Amino acid sequence: MSESWHKSLKNKNRAEIIAAGRELFLKNNFINVNIKDVCTQAGVSRVTFYKHFKSIDELIFEVQIDILECMTGAISEAGRVGNTGLQKLKNMLHEWVNFASENKDQMKFITLFDIYYEAYDSNEELKMKYENFTKLEGNNFLDNIIRSGIEDRSFKKDIDIVKTGFYIFQTMMGVLQRVSYTKIPVTCEGITSDDIVLSIIDMIINSIKNEKND
Repeated sequence: MSESWHKSLKNKNRAEIIAAGRELFLKNNFINVNIKDVCTQAGVSRVTFYKHFKSIDELIFEVQIDILECMTGAISEAGRVGNTGLQKLKNMLHEWVNFASENKDQMKFITLFDIYYEAYDSNEELKMKYENFTKLEGNNFLDNIIRSGIEDRSFKKDIDIVKTGFYIFQTMMGVLQRVSYTKIPVTCEGITSDDIVLSIIDMIINSIKNEKND
């Protein structure tokens, strides 16, 4: 059998394990899932699992990265539509809301991951890999839009690109994770999750747009 066939099979097995882990983690929370569960779901042996992942933690990190890539990919695609940086950012933020609304299970996974692994003394190698991913992929999609908005003068010229991208990312993720996990108190009748996130989008846009665009 050719080397390419073995490589193809190896990649297939890895993809199946990630897909199985993702399905189980989203359904049951990763705290309640073990390697045996993943192997059964993927239809592979423990030996095959360990050929690709050193531990269940490594798979959990991989699924987190996979979900974040899926989310930022959808948002970035929306940011390609528009004539100005302002229009592109608005499209991105609204797509972000749509993604969170349609994928609440994924938003909950991201939240649980952030909380659990912040408190849990996980493998330093995995932490470093995740940090490197967030540095390379994290806010780049926002930085490019902000830069284009400064250049076309739809944004204020004196805003810090990196800091602004970080602020937007943290604000959107914080709000969307919150509304994905919690219900609005009955005492706040008439207020919806959409009202909250749309008001946050307005606040973000108003804080960085060039007033001449009004």
